[in-house]
Amino acid sequence: MKAIMFGYNGNVDMNQFDFDLCFLQRYSKNHLNKLKYQNHYVHNYGERGLCIVSKDIPLNIQSGQFSDYVVEVDDDCQGQYWQTLSIGKYKIINASVSFPSNEMPTSVYFSQGKQLLDMMDDNTIIVTDLHSEDNDIEEDKVLSFKNRNLKNHLSTFKTYIKNGEMSLDKIITTKNSSIVISNINVIKCEKETPTGHWPISFDIKY
Repeated sequence: MKAIMFGYNGNVDMNQFDFDLCFLQRYSKNHLNKLKYQNHYVHNYGERGLCIVSKDIPLNIQSGQFSDYVVEVDDDCQGQYWQTLSIGKYKIINASVSFPSNEMPTSVYFSQGKQLLDMMDDNTIIVTDLHSEDNDIEEDKVLSFKNRNLKNHLSTFKTYIKNGEMSLDKIITTKNSSIVISNINVIKCEKETPTGHWPISFDIKY
């Protein structure tokens, strides 16, 4: 199964990519009519939200709201929801987690991140942006992957650029999971903004 995840920015045409499933965070609701394939959208803030796009796979999706969030913010890149796509016994969670800022307390970031990671089991994949590199996450300890026996398959990939390249995006499974994530590729496509996240393609095998 071919998949793409993307912290959307730069007015990128998602129809150009080869995928079975596409997981978008911060996708503009004004661009929904541009998508050629079936999709499920959940509004976060302002003009942005979560979107899962599928060419042929049925969209059996449930969405949820984090228990800790700020009701109104000016920055519509913040998050408060997740989507769970079920495929048989397997689940893929597409989540938008808030990041600390003047209008978003660090406690909300940690609360949302913890609630998200607590959803993990051996049959689940999480795709998200946790706004920090893995070594910083381990130092903070609250969201530690090691303590939860989790693996971030993007730990060595630079997926974000702003004053240098960073690894902020996450594809997470448990270390005990039989799910295979392979053929990871950071797609440095043409986009309007030179900074921000890049689309990431990867294969999923159950």
